[in-house]
Amino acid sequence: MPIQDTSSLRARCAVALAGLALAGCANLHDERYHWCQGQSCAPAPVVAPAPAPVPAPPPPAATVRRVSLSADALFRFDRAGPADMLPQGRAELDALARALQTEPMQVERLTITGHTDRLGDPAYNERLGLQRASTVRDHLRNAGVGVPMEVRSMGEREPVTRDCQGSRRSAELVACLQPDRRVVVDIQGRALKP
Repeated sequence: MPIQDTSSLRARCAVALAGLALAGCANLHDERYHWCQGQSCAPAPVVAPAPAPVPAPPPPAATVRRVSLSADALFRFDRAGPADMLPQGRAELDALARALQTEPMQVERLTITGHTDRLGDPAYNERLGLQRASTVRDHLRNAGVGVPMEVRSMGEREPVTRDCQGSRRSAELVACLQPDRRVVVDIQGRALKP
């Protein structure tokens, strides 16, 4: 009989333990999911990561447009001041000023460079080129162009003529070297957004 007592004792213990377990879980009411009372049982919202920011389009690339003006049309020969400007030269500069103010680009700055021919002393030609560039700058400012402007001179250092012969001043040589005498306006800016 001791064997039966042990097995019956075991069976009674198992029943008692099962009863205790069920009594402890009776408050959960898990068959109806009542353990969520008093708190929200809604699933937590899924938060999507913020979309990556769209990079701003790059600014329009800077462009440079070059306008070359004949010094012989702008000034009397070998002259550079405002009183030395020819009517045709004033008209060309006025037209350039209007164009700069209505450009299909945002003009940021101008570089105005005076060039001379190779006749005469290099130091004199350097000064003459700078005076012409300064006169053009002042005229454009007076015509309403308000962007920063740099003036410089290349004197005789950047000729565009290649086949003009001789070194003594003559009417033929002066005429041949005419393309070298010029004022170049480099217009730097960015295209306007459409």
